[in-house]
Amino acid sequence: MITGGGVNHSILFSGVRVGDEAIVEDAILFNDVVVGDSAQVKHCIVDKGVVIPAGESIGVDRQRDRERFKVSEKGIVVIGKKYSFE
Repeated sequence: MITGGGVNHSILFSGVRVGDEAIVEDAILFNDVVVGDSAQVKHCIVDKGVVIPAGESIGVDRQRDRERFKVSEKGIVVIGKKYSFE
């Protein structure tokens, strides 16, 4: 379900929800991923059940991404299902 957000060049599995004004680009979002309102998710692979909080930015600041997530040599951010944004 996409409620006012934008999705480009991405694969969304069943149960994915993209919030208002959220942006998803060049990403793969597995089952039941939630992208909060105004969040940005770019160049990512997100495992099932991950909830990305409103306003979060992933795939925008490469250094910050490397501090929090696994990032491939080509700059793809990988977020496992056990990751918590708390």
